Amino acid sequence: MISTTSFFALVATLAYLLAAIRIAQRIATVSGGDGSAAERDRLARRIALGGIVSHTIALWPSLFDQADPFAPDLAMTLSLAGLITVAIFAVAAELEWMDQGAGMLALSLTSFAPLVPVIWTSPPAVTLSEATIHLHATISLAGYAILTLAVFQALVFSWQEFRIRNHRPTPALASFASLETQERWLFQWVGLGFFLLSLSLISGLMFIDDILAQHLVHKTALSCLAWAIFGTLLWGRRRYGWRGQQAVRWCLFGFAALAVAYFGSRLILEVLLDRRWYPA
Repeated sequence: MISTTSFFALVATLAYLLAAIRIAQRIATVSGGDGSAAERDRLARRIALGGIVSHTIALWPSLFDQADPFAPDLAMTLSLAGLITVAIFAVAAELEWMDQGAGMLALSLTSFAPLVPVIWTSPPAVTLSEATIHLHATISLAGYAILTLAVFQALVFSWQEFRIRNHRPTPALASFASLETQERWLFQWVGLGFFLLSLSLISGLMFIDDILAQHLVHKTALSCLAWAIFGTLLWGRRRYGWRGQQAVRWCLFGFAALAVAYFGSRLILEVLLDRRWYPA
């Protein structure tokens, strides 16, 4: 018999996929305009909201059960990052701060997140009992989620620019916002993510006692590398007007470093080496 957690996780996954399919259908059927009609698709947002609620219910016992303090393993952390990503997308879509194509990517590529703790559970890394650590973890995951959305926005922008510059138009292009708008959204997301990443690194210094004993060397170094890459991108934009594919490449490189810093290092440390790291 399926457990309550597994049921709501499955419902969340199906809701995310249905919302992504709904957006894809709207993109395919729009033949003109500036894309605002697809972005305002209330049905897709309601379906996604239902997925967010179901996803939250699925994670709730593990996150807030008083008998079992919040001890996020890698699977739960991945799932929580997916939840925050979709939740931020839902707000951004309502405020029209993101292209619907990026939203489709966000929903489809994070649809697996609710099922990760159900399918795979790794031993807890550390028990988070202090409010300051909770705050640090929240800032870190929010920054990661926002930079994830920035990558989705960058991919849509890159595809759209490639199609236009190489004279390979498709009917779907009519449903997307202009390149200028897409680029503005991209740098807005990168700027906000960079700000939260900066706060995460600063707050993380509070919890480093022995960087070697806590197994934080690789995580800290790669996080700083990601911070430097995103910072250089924003500086290059302001100083030299970087844009287009150059901006996309810097964004992708920065996100790759950040993803490896957190999830890659934890995968190797916890799964392959059977060790634990303390939050930083």
